[in-house]
Amino acid sequence: MKSNADQDKAPESKPANAKPPDIASASVPDTLATLKVNPETGLTHAEADNRRKENGYNEVAEKKGHPVLKFLKKFWGISAWMLELIMILSAALGKYSDLVVVGALLVINAVLSFMQESRAAGVVEALRKRLQVNARVRRDSSWQVIPALATHYRWRARSGAESGCPTSGTWRT
Repeated sequence: MKSNADQDKAPESKPANAKPPDIASASVPDTLATLKVNPETGLTHAEADNRRKENGYNEVAEKKGHPVLKFLKKFWGISAWMLELIMILSAALGKYSDLVVVGALLVINAVLSFMQESRAAGVVEALRKRLQVNARVRRDSSWQVIPALATHYRWRARSGAESGCPTSGTWRT
């Protein structure tokens, strides 16, 4: 959805392969002009809400695969292929005890790897929940600290000395 001001303007013609400007190295006035932000007031709450509705939240979409598919992927790779080849050769040569031992090693390796990966993913998720990144933004002429998730999706929160820009962010490409 575009704001009324954007709908009233004629659409700007941009090349299809146009990249966003490198705001991280641009001057503050150039950055503000590119992003259409007033340096004295920042964005209004309404404009920030409109940009958020149009483009979404400032978050990285997580892709969670099905656990069964993740487990089956443990049987795909060079080490798994080598063990599978040994199993095929053992079956062809009639050495069924070797086939059982190598098959057991392959399955145990896959189970342990899957469990370790699941545990590590759980730790990462717990850390992600504990970590709340804040952004310093200017809204309606006053500086505020808000959760970075609530900023426009094209913005990445800055911290420390970098936060001199009234919109406190960098263009995310």
